[in-house]
Amino acid sequence: MAKRIFQAVVAFFAIYAFVFVPLGKKTALEHVMAIAGTPAARQAASEVKGGVTRLVERLQSEARESTEEVDRDLQEERRDAKEETRTRSLPKPAKPPALAPRRELPVRTPSRSPSSARASRPGQLEPPAAAPDKAFPAASAPAPR
Repeated sequence: MAKRIFQAVVAFFAIYAFVFVPLGKKTALEHVMAIAGTPAARQAASEVKGGVTRLVERLQSEARESTEEVDRDLQEERRDAKEETRTRSLPKPAKPPALAPRRELPVRTPSRSPSSARASRPGQLEPPAAAPDKAFPAASAPAPR
């Protein structure tokens, strides 16, 4: 921490001296500005600017070309993947198990007329008749008289 504070104090005095302490008739900052104002310095600055501009354009074109190449590679990979999925046959889903045929429910006919059923006991329903059993037809067949 003390080292950083010392470095900051030294930097402050260096900048102060550069801007305000005269070296002859001018300060160091004024000397730099006078040198930068000469025709030779202006020419050098314009050449550096032109060089930097060409460098930036070259880097941009190289970056564009490399990204276009990567884009082409990606498109080829996608196209290959699509072709592979088209040619590869996917297993067909299994058929669902066959359903048992629907049993039709027998139509029940009331043993009594609705009016007599209501008259015997109000509020009580008749018990349902037993459905014929197809598995054991003899059991559901009516008894001989």
